[in-house]
Amino acid sequence: MNANKGGRVNYRTMIILASIVGALGVAVLLIPDGEILSFMLSAAALGGLIGGSKEYSERDRRQLEHSYKTVFEWLLLTVMVAYAFIVIAPWLNITEDVAIFVNNHWPGLIISTMCFLMGMAGFQKSQDGVYA
Repeated sequence: MNANKGGRVNYRTMIILASIVGALGVAVLLIPDGEILSFMLSAAALGGLIGGSKEYSERDRRQLEHSYKTVFEWLLLTVMVAYAFIVIAPWLNITEDVAIFVNNHWPGLIISTMCFLMGMAGFQKSQDGVYA
C-alpha cells in the first residue's frame, strides 16, 4: 500500500485552515491556560502550510513566497500598534486589563496573528489572480 497515493496537500485548503486556526488561536487564548493549545495549533497550521510547499503546484508555491512579505509587513504593523496600546494603556483606565492580557499572552497572540495573516494573504493573492 502506498501512503503517498492518499490525499495530496492542497494550497487552497491550507490557507483556509491557517485562517481558521489563526482566529481560533486568538479565541483559545481567552480560555484560562489556553496559551499552549493556541501556540501548538497555530504552529501546526503554519508548519503544514509552509512545510507542504514541495507538494504545491508552481503557481501556488509562488503565491506562498509572495505572501511572506505581506504577512511580515502586517505583523510588524500589528506589533507596533499593540506596543503603542500598551504604552498608552495606563492613561486609559478602561483598557488596563486588555494591556495586561496582551502582555501575558504575547507569544500566542503573535503566532496566532501570523497564522491568520498568512492564510488571509494567501487567500487574497489567489482571489486577485495576480500570479495566474
